[in-house]
Amino acid sequence: MRFPLALALAAGLFATGLPAAAANHDTVVPSLGAGPFRIACSNVAQDAALIAQSGSNATDFWEGRPKDGQLRYITQVLTAPQTAVRVDVAVPDQSSIYPQFAGQSVVHAAIVCHPTPAANADPDYLLPGTGDRVPRMQPAGSLPKLLGAAEYFETLGMRSEGRTGIAPLPLIVFSHGLGGSPISPGYLQAMTDLASFGFVVGAVFHGDPRFSRIRIENIGDVAFLFTNFDQFVEMELMRPLSLKAFTDELLVNPGFAPAIDANAIGAFGASMGGQATMNLLGAKLTTSLGLACRETTRDPRIKAAVGLVPYAGQTFLPSFCDDQSGAEEVARPYLAISGTADSTAPIKMAEQALQRFRGTRYLLALEGVAHEFTPDMRGDVMTWTVAFLHAYVGGPLAASVTSGDAAARTDLARLFRMAGVAGGPGEELRIDVHQGPALRRHVTPLVEFHHDGTDRYYLAPGEERAAQVDSGAAGPGWARTGLVINAASLARPPRPAGRLPSAAVPACAFRIAIADGPESWFYTTKPAECEAVKNQPGWRYEGTAFHAVPVDAAGRCPAGQRVVHRAYNNGAGSGAPNHRYTSSDSTLREMVRRGWADEGPAMCALP
Repeated sequence: MRFPLALALAAGLFATGLPAAAANHDTVVPSLGAGPFRIACSNVAQDAALIAQSGSNATDFWEGRPKDGQLRYITQVLTAPQTAVRVDVAVPDQSSIYPQFAGQSVVHAAIVCHPTPAANADPDYLLPGTGDRVPRMQPAGSLPKLLGAAEYFETLGMRSEGRTGIAPLPLIVFSHGLGGSPISPGYLQAMTDLASFGFVVGAVFHGDPRFSRIRIENIGDVAFLFTNFDQFVEMELMRPLSLKAFTDELLVNPGFAPAIDANAIGAFGASMGGQATMNLLGAKLTTSLGLACRETTRDPRIKAAVGLVPYAGQTFLPSFCDDQSGAEEVARPYLAISGTADSTAPIKMAEQALQRFRGTRYLLALEGVAHEFTPDMRGDVMTWTVAFLHAYVGGPLAASVTSGDAAARTDLARLFRMAGVAGGPGEELRIDVHQGPALRRHVTPLVEFHHDGTDRYYLAPGEERAAQVDSGAAGPGWARTGLVINAASLARPPRPAGRLPSAAVPACAFRIAIADGPESWFYTTKPAECEAVKNQPGWRYEGTAFHAVPVDAAGRCPAGQRVVHRAYNNGAGSGAPNHRYTSSDSTLREMVRRGWADEGPAMCALP
């Protein structure tokens, strides 16, 4: 049934008159160089003579490659083992998933890179074999030289205000790719790059070949993978297990614990390390060729994570269970940076997984990039990574999105506008879904529902109303999409809880019911539009549903807030008008692809 002409005319009033193209991510930013902080790293000194005597390369020990049936691991060649960071990882006594190491303790070495005082004159350490340098490596028998709070702020050009003691900084747990190590070419550079922006960065030497002989070049080989799948699963499970045990160790380590803010922990993983960080956030793992699904080690302390060319499985064997269904429990922020030419970790598998996530998620596609991290990618990768981690984990002394701190809002504002980085490969932000923290004072969550039978969307204002919809108050068939837009519950959220630069205004709510058709709801923050719809037959005015900051004349929002677009279904399906509200540019593009009309910016969403 088509809706009456009068209602069609009313639908025409919904056009905002604002630029439909006004989006959140519209700014190309300059590439970041090195961060402002000097870097030092923990002791990984090695016995070059012993390595030569073994007939192996140094990298064989770093990466855990056996030779002639004999184990090779970095702990065997460390010259200062009492100074080096290590953790003994207790493996659960479950032989069905840990066929080789169930019930045992497996040693894992690690390296930590961190901001250090400008006065630190410790020499760099020249790594055997590669010639790469570990900056200002911690001398044997000494404690690490940690950065003071006063120097931290002074380095950033901020007032130290008499701060004393060691600066507690965000911790980034770093996981390298399959068969690599934290000091293999490329990884050490990535660690020190991150640390130069004010993070403590810690990485485990996973030693993957100790658990599975599979190499990165074999991961797409079906026969090889299937033949060795039980060992491959054990290796996958060991990664989140060892990363959590390593984090436990760092938080009590007398040398490094003073430099870590235990409430500001994030993660960065490359390739298989990207998969491991998803596991830590809650993604289940495929543990059999029949796609059996199993939980792995999780770490609730990790607030957000970044995956560089993250491995999410192959079409014939997804990482996170059948159709990536095991990814649905990931509700913390995640940024995936994938290459469109990557056949080892296909971008379509990462995209499939992220579409199932329930929280903030971004997918950045690098045009023509394969499974690699090359110098020309550095600017893009580090600029996006630092912006994301500052926004969702912490910037200056762990200001984050949940704190209401001005620095956190600045970091979010920067990320919300980023569309690309100047120079480097072409890029496209394929997914950009921001989910603000729930259950905050003076914030009304607008909970999105979808009706599969009629392809209708509904924003329920507040959890109380959402619970009613869950119980059938809006009729059968409505289900939460997992998406939430944060609006204001008061006209002007009081400071400091809201800290809004602009006053929020009432949002008029209307409901329409078509005979033998579904109900639909419509919201507007524009007084003229509100009055016009009140005068249209068929629309029932339901008062003020919530408050929201309106967009300005150019369709923009105050810094740190997201533009919410309104999409219209053109009366498709049953003929009833329906609107979807989204603060995601990628979601809006998908709605337009499906035939919906972009009616332009409707309001602003709180972070």
